[in-house]
Amino acid sequence: AARTGTPQVLAPGALDMVNFFGAAGVPERFAGRRIHRHSENSYLMRTTPGENAEIGRRIAEKLNAATGPVTFLFPLRGVSALDAEGQPFFDPDADAALRAALGENLRPPVRFETLDCHINDDAFAEAAVRTLLASLPTAAMEQSHAQDHR
Repeated sequence: AARTGTPQVLAPGALDMVNFFGAAGVPERFAGRRIHRHSENSYLMRTTPGENAEIGRRIAEKLNAATGPVTFLFPLRGVSALDAEGQPFFDPDADAALRAALGENLRPPVRFETLDCHINDDAFAEAAVRTLLASLPTAAMEQSHAQDHR
């Protein structure tokens, strides 16, 4: 998408976790980290502020190379179901490190917007749809609209 100029709307869905296959799949070097057993075969590890800063930097590096419209939407109240207040991966410091790295490293014309909601809120989905529709070329929108009314 970045190379072809395709409009993109992105979000940090589930960047708060690393997935491992079963308990035996969690490397010993991560002993002591916050681990959540999602299912018998899925163990999740919470990412740290340092890891999130690196993730944000790497995402920005990729997005800065895009040739089309790009908007990154960041939900201020959590990036996954486990990252909501009261949930096992709720960590405002780790989320803030991700947000800061994105904000510091994304370059125009990439747009970076924060939204005062959780990634799973209807308001976030509605904002993502509005943003994507606004970034699509008019001709494509007119063609899509015409097909909808056939």
